[in-house]
Amino acid sequence: MVSPGVMEIGGIPAGKYNVQINGNGFTAQMSGLEIDSEGQELDLSSAEALSNVKISVSIAGEPVLAHRGVVALQPEHKPMVAWQRVNEKGEAELQRVRAGVYDVAIWNFGKAYAVDHMIVDGATVKGRRVQIIAGSLPSISIALVPGDGQINGVVKRAGKGVAGAMVVLVPKNPQMHRDLFRRDQSDLDGTFSLQGVVPGSYTVLAIEDGWNLDWSEPAVIAAYLRRGRAIEITSQATQPVDLAAPIEVQPK
Repeated sequence: MVSPGVMEIGGIPAGKYNVQINGNGFTAQMSGLEIDSEGQELDLSSAEALSNVKISVSIAGEPVLAHRGVVALQPEHKPMVAWQRVNEKGEAELQRVRAGVYDVAIWNFGKAYAVDHMIVDGATVKGRRVQIIAGSLPSISIALVPGDGQINGVVKRAGKGVAGAMVVLVPKNPQMHRDLFRRDQSDLDGTFSLQGVVPGSYTVLAIEDGWNLDWSEPAVIAAYLRRGRAIEITSQATQPVDLAAPIEVQPK
């Protein structure tokens, strides 16, 4: 610090850099700055303020988390930007998060769970997504629900079992509930079993040679929903649900 608000850093090779400013609970960043001359001055007044996001996780009926799973924030169709394993209290803090809209993701909690609901303070929430404002300090409380349901059925064409079909369980609002999708491949006799199903409304469908499809993309899967089978899994369902009628396989 050579004067108030002015810092001097020496010994920097020429190149492109990201500059981060930290102090008094405040973090900001500017990306892609080109350093190419001796004595160059950088104006960081327009640096983007970053956020620290506190997350707590609870599971209905489980007072203590048996497994310290991972929570993360992920922009749509992009890699995750922040993730951390929760502590023994089910808490984590994701630091230096840029402003934007993120899906809240969880995994590695010991078995299949899904986000039942979220309570958010200091951010906007819609479904499983949160909008983080630059420089904010939001907190997110996540309530998980276990996926104990199981759906059994058979895939057929013209009355005969179809092997190797991709069976997809599609949630009612796929755009906002990507974590509720379930998949299986039909066996030689056409049978399948979808495991770890969370209570809710779904459509079961089967696609022949569909493994290269972007099945979790709503615009892609929408073309197959009309010929799928609607099904409701209740929270009281303790036994596997056996579909009485076969699922007709659809061409890719």
